[in-house]
Amino acid sequence: MLADPELAELSVQINQMWPSLPEPLPLQWTETPLVSIDRSGVPWVIGPAEHDPLRSARGRTVIPHKQRASLKRIAKLGIPFQRLAIAHELDPEGPVRQLLPALRTQPHPCTQEVARALVGDVPAHPGVTRAVIVLDAAVSGATSALGINAVASVLDPIIFGVIAPTPPRHRQLCLWYPLVAWRW
Repeated sequence: MLADPELAELSVQINQMWPSLPEPLPLQWTETPLVSIDRSGVPWVIGPAEHDPLRSARGRTVIPHKQRASLKRIAKLGIPFQRLAIAHELDPEGPVRQLLPALRTQPHPCTQEVARALVGDVPAHPGVTRAVIVLDAAVSGATSALGINAVASVLDPIIFGVIAPTPPRHRQLCLWYPLVAWRW
């Protein structure tokens, strides 16, 4: 960000007006889904919210109630986010496994279909998952090593608000503010 004085100045302005926002990540904007590995080695697929691979047949992104409420509160603050992006953590043992060697050198754009295959299906609602675990324990009458309150956790999605000195263009360095995240 320091290499781009305009972006650094924008970051300072946003921080002064909305000090409760987390520190932004300076990342390039992408108009298409992008598969990459973060600094800790975790694979992700990231892209514009309107191209989220987990969008329903009706074109809606599935967001839990608590996070929707948080997004509504953030929207009322009037922060000038120009775009929204969604990042999905990928299972390194899943379909992305074959791409990992190439991703270690650089991120790769992918099609909507590939992004959907990498992310997988929308997970079951956590309440349904817990109910299945409880019923399974009741039917089997045995306690597992996980315990009755354990719920298999599916990977994180994160929603980012994106701001740039101009409307974000493909490959333009922007400020990415993490807004909400959850585990399925």
